Amino acid sequence: MSGAPVLSARGLTRHYASGAGVVRALDGVSFDIAAGELVGIFGPSGSGKSTFLMLAGLLERPSAGEVWLGGQRVSHAGVHLDGLRATRRRRIGFVFQRANLIPFLSAIENVALSLEIADVAPPDARHHARRLLEALDLAHRADSLPARLSGGEQQRVAVARALANGPPLILADEPTAALDSARSRQVMQLFRRIATTRGTAVAVVTHDPRSVDLFDRIVEFEDGRIKK
Repeated sequence: MSGAPVLSARGLTRHYASGAGVVRALDGVSFDIAAGELVGIFGPSGSGKSTFLMLAGLLERPSAGEVWLGGQRVSHAGVHLDGLRATRRRRIGFVFQRANLIPFLSAIENVALSLEIADVAPPDARHHARRLLEALDLAHRADSLPARLSGGEQQRVAVARALANGPPLILADEPTAALDSARSRQVMQLFRRIATTRGTAVAVVTHDPRSVDLFDRIVEFEDGRIKK
């Protein structure tokens, strides 16, 4: 479908049973994210932000509602998550609060590994990984182990890894929470550049108000819903 949103959430709902009854972690959330758009997702703890990202990223199955990627329905209440691994690998890049780099692999090896898992030949994977690191101003750190990188550099490696397979969608969950103000700004500017220059749709869950000027749009969550 030409012109379809990169990500479309339709009535996304996630309820959990608990001793106190039913927890309505997400309750009928609907919105779209277009190519080249950087969207900030804000809200207090427990408002449903991270649950939304888990559902949109095909890491959890919704209780109700649907996830569409590029005009194709990929997730719904009856979907089998194991069948979505290839879709996640090809179409979604993830960046989390911690970079979660493999400590005994260099920066370039961490990025190349995600390509090799997708059956890219190791020499080609390393070549592409190096180009990504160069684009993110990390060429001089390509052979460094994670322990030798600053927090901001580790997050940039994590972003390079998320970009490795050229996904149309990047989902980031509190990616600057562990960074100081300057490094936080650098990472958010990087997301802005990725959305603008690559046409990638980027959704960032955050509590950090310091970079709101970089977002095309802000969506606020409250009590499992989008705040009106």
